[in-house]
Amino acid sequence: MEGRDFDYYEARARDVKLDDITSSCEGNATILQQLRDQDTYLKILTISDDADDDNFVVGEGDDLGWLGYFIGKSKYLQDLCIDSWGEGENIEAFIEGINHNRSIDSLHIGTDLGDVNFRSMSPFFRNNNRLAELELNFEVGLECAQSIAHALGESSCQSLKHVTIEDSNLSDGGFAVIATALRSYPQLEELHLEGNNIGLTSCIALADMLRGWGASNLKTLAFSSNEIDDQGLQALAAGMTNTSLKTLYLSNNLITGAGLRSLSDYFQSESCCLRTLDLTRIDFGDEGAMVLADGLRGNQSLKNLYFIPDESGITDVGWAAFSKLVCDPSSINSTYHSNHNIKRIGDNPDDSTPLEIRRYLGLNGCPHPAIHKILKSHSDLDMNPFFQWKLKLLPV
Repeated sequence: MEGRDFDYYEARARDVKLDDITSSCEGNATILQQLRDQDTYLKILTISDDADDDNFVVGEGDDLGWLGYFIGKSKYLQDLCIDSWGEGENIEAFIEGINHNRSIDSLHIGTDLGDVNFRSMSPFFRNNNRLAELELNFEVGLECAQSIAHALGESSCQSLKHVTIEDSNLSDGGFAVIATALRSYPQLEELHLEGNNIGLTSCIALADMLRGWGASNLKTLAFSSNEIDDQGLQALAAGMTNTSLKTLYLSNNLITGAGLRSLSDYFQSESCCLRTLDLTRIDFGDEGAMVLADGLRGNQSLKNLYFIPDESGITDVGWAAFSKLVCDPSSINSTYHSNHNIKRIGDNPDDSTPLEIRRYLGLNGCPHPAIHKILKSHSDLDMNPFFQWKLKLLPV
């Protein structure tokens, strides 16, 4: 098939018969008609090999070229999911078509771009002021990562809030290149990078990115199932100090108890607003438990500390540290200054976490948890004289 550009389709769009320009898939012509007629009900479109009634299935002929053209003209399409290119015929025309679109706010690509360089999508990112979410789920080699970085770096799409690159075999150096491009995206709220090969180099680049943002809007950072070790976590923690991060996923990495010590300064910083930390499938042992417990003393933000007790390597020594964190019975003052904010330690609060700790965590969900813990831990104390002071004055 000869090369066709956007002008080719533009010149023929008014008079073309949709049944004549699509393959045998019955739903394709209907989808093209909805796009052409600016059907307000067509907001989500999936391109797939699955001949579902709602999917566009690429077959023989110029399906992709015409689809790209009508997507480019659409004013109401919001969510585009590309799970297949079919035989890959006329991908260039398809990309040129969607580069004209201004309505899409969520783009998911789950198939390799093949011979088409990601750089060719730069106009889409540069001109679309509605795009809020970008998700990539295909093999991303170094060359492809460089193309993604170029497209994002050149466009600086200020509407983009969520970026996901999952299960893409993204290398350490590959994400480092992308992180450099993301320095011009301080508005990002979520960054999901699960299931890749990210390590020290990427963590250093990400920390530089966070520091370069100054005031950060990032709320969720997901690094599960990567190659992050203690040095990587240390580098990452150094860049998190001035963030507004709420959720941090670090599960299934190479972090040890010693490495968790690098989070202590972050936990104690006034800027820390982290609410959830996921450490599942990490064997941090008693050393890690004691480091976490020590770092979380006085922390006012963390609500959920997730890990799998049976896989964490914790013994009674580690659980004792967590117990002391949530209720230190050594003195009334120590009990009062225990952590009354955290509500979950472990996985299922009704299962593997020791009963005593679960009870203290349950009290953290009650009004005036300090009073309850003092009464429970110091049963010989007459508290009535102190209630009128609302525990502002306590015996030591």
